[in-house]
Amino acid sequence: MDELYVTYEGRRVTAAPGEELTIGRSPDSGLIVNEPTVSRQHARLAWTSEGWVFESAGRAGTFRHGLPVTHLLVTGPVDLALGSPHGPVVRLEPTQAPDPQVTPNLDAPVPPDAGHGTSQPSFTARLEMPPDGGAHPRGAGIRVVEPHHAAEPHHAAEPHYADEPHHADDIATAFHILFPIQSWLKNPGWRQGTRLLVIIYGLLPLLFIALFSSSRDLTTPGWAYSLYIAPLWAIAFWLLIRPGPLGRQEYLIAAGTVVWTLLWMQLVTGPVDNNLNPRNFADALAVGFNEEVTKALPILLAALLLLRLRSVKLDVRMWMFLGTIAGLTFGVREQALYTPAGITQTAAGVELHKFSLAVSGELYFAFRVFVDGFQHAMWAGVAGFFMGMAVNYSRRRFQLIILGVTIPSVLHALNDWISSNFSSYWPWILLQAFSLLLFLGYTMSAASIEQEVRRTPIFRGESMLMERLSEPGDARTP
Repeated sequence: MDELYVTYEGRRVTAAPGEELTIGRSPDSGLIVNEPTVSRQHARLAWTSEGWVFESAGRAGTFRHGLPVTHLLVTGPVDLALGSPHGPVVRLEPTQAPDPQVTPNLDAPVPPDAGHGTSQPSFTARLEMPPDGGAHPRGAGIRVVEPHHAAEPHHAAEPHYADEPHHADDIATAFHILFPIQSWLKNPGWRQGTRLLVIIYGLLPLLFIALFSSSRDLTTPGWAYSLYIAPLWAIAFWLLIRPGPLGRQEYLIAAGTVVWTLLWMQLVTGPVDNNLNPRNFADALAVGFNEEVTKALPILLAALLLLRLRSVKLDVRMWMFLGTIAGLTFGVREQALYTPAGITQTAAGVELHKFSLAVSGELYFAFRVFVDGFQHAMWAGVAGFFMGMAVNYSRRRFQLIILGVTIPSVLHALNDWISSNFSSYWPWILLQAFSLLLFLGYTMSAASIEQEVRRTPIFRGESMLMERLSEPGDARTP
C-alpha cells in the first residue's frame, strides 16, 4: 500500500506513508467535516508496517455497515459514517504501490546489437573526478545516469480511437463516474438535517404559489412566509445563544410555549390592546407590558413547574432560547393582522400610479413578514434570560422577574410610540439597534453573568419575599 485517498462530499485529501491524517470539525484537521454530530478530533489515519490504519479519536462513534468501528486496517476502499450510522460518509481508498523499477547493471557489457529493432534502453554513466584529481568518497562523482533508446521504427501505427469497438462503453463509464445518480440516491447524507432543510426551503415558495394562488384571504401570504422564515430565525438564535442540546423535555416546553402564546393572545392580549392607543405613551407602555407578559409568562411557569415537579434547573441560556420561541410565535401571529394593510397599500399605489406608495406598501409587508417575529423574539429572549435567573436563584426571584418584564416592555413601548408619532424612521432604527445590542450582549455573556451571580451572596438562598410571607403574624416577642 502506498498513498491513501480520503474523500468527503467531493473533496479529496491525499496522505503519503509516514504522514498522519486527522478527521474532525476542528479547523486544524487534515480533512474538515463540519457537521454537529462529528467530534472536533474525530479520527486519525496513520501509516504502519501493516499499512494504513484508521482509529477513532473522539467521543462520537464511527460506523461501517451500521456497526461501530474503533480500529480498522484499510486494505481496500471502504466507506465510514461519522457520528452515527446515518452520519456524514468519508471514503478511504488506498492505492497500490507501483512495481519496483529494474535497476540497470552499469558494469555489464552492452551487446553490440542492442538497440537495433528494439525499444530497450541502454545506459551511459559519466564519471566526474574532483578538480585536484584526489580521492573522494565512494559513489561521489557519479552525476547522471542517462537512458537512451534506439530509434523507433518510422512505420509505428497511431491508435485510431474512433474505430475502437468499446468506445460506447467508455462513454457510458464516464457518464456513470461524472453523474453517479445511484450512489447519490443511496447516500445516507440525504437524512442529514442541513440537506433536508435546503430541499424544503428550495421548494416551499413554489408550493406556496401552487397551493395558495387562488386564496382570497390577504393574510395567507403573510402566514405562509412568516412560518417559512421563523424556523430560520430559530436556528440563528440557537447558534447565537448556544443553549446546549435540545432533548424531548425542551421540545415539549417549546410546544407548550407556542400553544400558550397563541391562546393567550386570542383571549387576553388582543382584547386589551384593542382598547389602547399607542400614540399616547401611557397606552404604549400598557401595550408593552401586556405583550411582554404574554411571552414571558409561559417561560416562567415552565421553569417553576420543572423545578417543583422534577427538581430540575435548566441553564439560563436554554430559557433565553425558549423565550425567543415565544417571541417568534407572537410575531408570526401578529403579522397576520398587519400584512393585509401592506398588500392593500401596494395595490392602491399601483392603481393610482403613486408608485412610491406601492413601494412603501411592499416594504411594510416585507418588514412584517421578515422582522416582526425577530423583533418580538429579541425582547422575549431578554425576558427569558431573567425568568431563568429568577427560578435558578430564588433569593432575588421577585426582583428578577419584575426587571425581566420591565426592560423589554419599556423598549416595546418606545418602539410603538416612536413609530406612531415620528415621521422620520431614524429614531425607530436607533431604538432597534439598542435592542439588538442588549440582546446580543446577553447571548455572549449569559453564562459569565450566571457565574458571577452564583459567586455573589446577595443572590444565594431562599426568596426574600417568600421568607417575609412565611413569617407568622404573632411571632413578636411580648
